[in-house]
Amino acid sequence: MPARGCAPVDEQIAGTDTEGRRYRSVEEMWGRELQGNLYDAKTGWYGKSLQYWGSVPATVSGVLGGMDNVHDIDIRDSRAFICCLPERGTTRALDCGAGIGRITKSLLCHLYDVTDLLEPVASMLEKAKEELEGFPVGDFFQSSMETAKLQPKTYDLIVIQWAAIYLTDEDFVAFLVRCKEALTPKGYIFFKENCASDDEFIVDKEDSSLTRSDKHYKRIFAAAGIEVVKEAMQGDWPDDLL
Repeated sequence: MPARGCAPVDEQIAGTDTEGRRYRSVEEMWGRELQGNLYDAKTGWYGKSLQYWGSVPATVSGVLGGMDNVHDIDIRDSRAFICCLPERGTTRALDCGAGIGRITKSLLCHLYDVTDLLEPVASMLEKAKEELEGFPVGDFFQSSMETAKLQPKTYDLIVIQWAAIYLTDEDFVAFLVRCKEALTPKGYIFFKENCASDDEFIVDKEDSSLTRSDKHYKRIFAAAGIEVVKEAMQGDWPDDLL
């Protein structure tokens, strides 16, 4: 029986963690990581990441890990990418793992009539409400992606940026399926993530995150029935970042 968290596989994807362990497959890694209460603050896959982000300053520098300098180029390229999506709707967007509303404030509010925010950490969501006062925003949902319930046929864009690394493969597949059902006929899922440079994964033991390869993500998309209609590399990215 496959370990909890595994997406359907056709071949093994190996990897490592930040404590030096080597895994022959993602199934082996999930078998080790997904034991006991997943929301335990000290040992649980989801609990550790929630604990980590609860301690991060609710600032742009905090949510970007001190890399404030990437904000402008990130927003620039994301805007260009989204604006080129064919026949896209512009009514309502959803920002997943929204943090303090950085992407909503700098990007989505300028492209969509209304933007909802989905964020599990209360301090981040409260800061987002402050930052977005007077902006065209809708609902602020305090929820993790793995437990979020989305209204069908609601969103013209669902943004998942720098957040999927905290989901297990299985939960990410399930969330993508729910996202697909939540899209309007003119809707898109905008997914943006740093990827491992080879075909292997990297587990960060500090914040319970999983850096996947492009191949790994494509496997997850296929399992969720997601069609990739456009993809691009982020330009002008710092050499020391994935």
